[in-house]
Amino acid sequence: MAVSAPTVWFITRGDVTVEQAAAARPAPAAEPQEPKETSFWSPSTEVKAASHADRAPVELGMRFTAAQSGVVTGVRFYKARGDKGRHTGSLWNADGRRLAGVTFAGESGSGWQEARFASPVRLAAKQLYTVSYHSEDGNYVGSRGFDTARSGPLATTSRNAGVFGYGHSAFPRRSNPKGYNYWVDVIFRWRHRPPTPVPTGPPASPSATPTEDPDRTPSPSATAGPDQTAEPSATPSPTGTPGPSPTRTGIPAPEPTGTHTPKPTGTHSPSPTRTDDPGPAPTTPPAPKPTLTAGPTPTLEPGGSGCAGYPTPACTGVPPGTKLAMSALNEDGTAYRVTTRGAVLDGVHIPGDLLINADDVRVSNSQIDGRVINADGDDTFSFTITDSTVGTAKRCQTLPGIGQDKYTATRVLIRGHGDGFRAAGDDVTIRDSYVDLCSNPGDHSDGIQTYNTGKGLIFDHNTVDQRHAKDITAPIFLVDKQIVDAVVTDNLVMGGTYSIQLKNARGNLVMRGNRLVDRSWIYGPVEADCATIKWADNSLVTIDADYRITSTVGPLPCMS
Repeated sequence: MAVSAPTVWFITRGDVTVEQAAAARPAPAAEPQEPKETSFWSPSTEVKAASHADRAPVELGMRFTAAQSGVVTGVRFYKARGDKGRHTGSLWNADGRRLAGVTFAGESGSGWQEARFASPVRLAAKQLYTVSYHSEDGNYVGSRGFDTARSGPLATTSRNAGVFGYGHSAFPRRSNPKGYNYWVDVIFRWRHRPPTPVPTGPPASPSATPTEDPDRTPSPSATAGPDQTAEPSATPSPTGTPGPSPTRTGIPAPEPTGTHTPKPTGTHSPSPTRTDDPGPAPTTPPAPKPTLTAGPTPTLEPGGSGCAGYPTPACTGVPPGTKLAMSALNEDGTAYRVTTRGAVLDGVHIPGDLLINADDVRVSNSQIDGRVINADGDDTFSFTITDSTVGTAKRCQTLPGIGQDKYTATRVLIRGHGDGFRAAGDDVTIRDSYVDLCSNPGDHSDGIQTYNTGKGLIFDHNTVDQRHAKDITAPIFLVDKQIVDAVVTDNLVMGGTYSIQLKNARGNLVMRGNRLVDRSWIYGPVEADCATIKWADNSLVTIDADYRITSTVGPLPCMS
């Protein structure tokens, strides 16, 4: 599939200059286009803008629309130097309803921070949305004179794109008349739909040029933001000149009054402002009925029917000889959504994400190129997945291969994902499965990770290989305070910073019979709350290329 080089343009308004890359437009191809991911700015964009400290909690956002439907997978914001407070990110519709939220973790001292939602959020085309982050300490970066920005199908509003609100995290409604940009960004995925070509003769041979990786954020070349050496405060007077104010105040460039005190509180009373009509709330069309069409059988490693030793690619995933039927994507061209309780997906190939939005769904003998997700907003749905392959060898996707809760996975092969399994609730059971991890720059790759986990996690007789990933945390990363009762037994793991991590949990905690490849870690083999864990019969081993244990080096003790 051929890909054209991205074009570049400049946006200059007041003291804001941003060089921005347009999303590349793929040439017509015979097969469906791969989903693309874009943002208004790249994580490498350098921002030279004034930092402001208001000493009061504040929500800072940006209003935008998308020319075509797609999904939002996360939030970015540019962190002010010295900001040590907690941050959360949110996505809102035009009525001020929070569509998704996430807490930022593992932040750097300053610069771009990124957090992904537990599940993608569907956006309707040409509707108004707001992406925001909340700063507990009231520290932020702000640039005045911003007008609009575009990237691919995304565009900020033509006026008052930057918005804010004081107090606890809530929908930011206020805007500053001097047009501030608070450097908060959205991560948007969509599938380009080229017009149906009119046949004019024999078709040309498709280009052999590979497609863009949809799971890496485009890296538009960008210059620094405004150089505000004379900007001492985020509080320009609505009637004053753009020059510096002799007194520092605490309002984030919003719209202060002449009597505003320098220490606003969370109950600050906003002054009247002129705001745009946010427009109607987005409406989501009903998902079309899933259809299955015959398609070619993708090339798969041998897999399937059970393993003599520890799981490997040869005995997990789609069994050899399975004929797969191609499943047409029915959700914004990026995913296949299941809405029927008790639905059975057997022997299908889904060239995108699988969204499970009904209980008791069964998936078997199938290939899912993207992720398997059972969350729709705050609702999650039960499912089982067996003898199936999740991910492809052609790219590395940052988000987990399978999540969130109430699922059982057996003899599953996960590849091409930065995270393997996510446990984000009760009743997760994973057995006899194989995970081969990759990573993108800035990832924190995990074989199994907990995220607001609940009760009853079982992780038994699996193989997790993290040796090929660079940006990593651990093959077994169980550190949530919400964990109650976790049983981790008879697994073969390798790689990671600290390979096995079990902390902050309570209840029945068992770590027994696991095998860790000797010297495969960076810092150490274990980091755990040993006093609360039933630790027994864990050992250090060596293995061959087929994951067969060749020797036992010695016992693996628990280490705090």
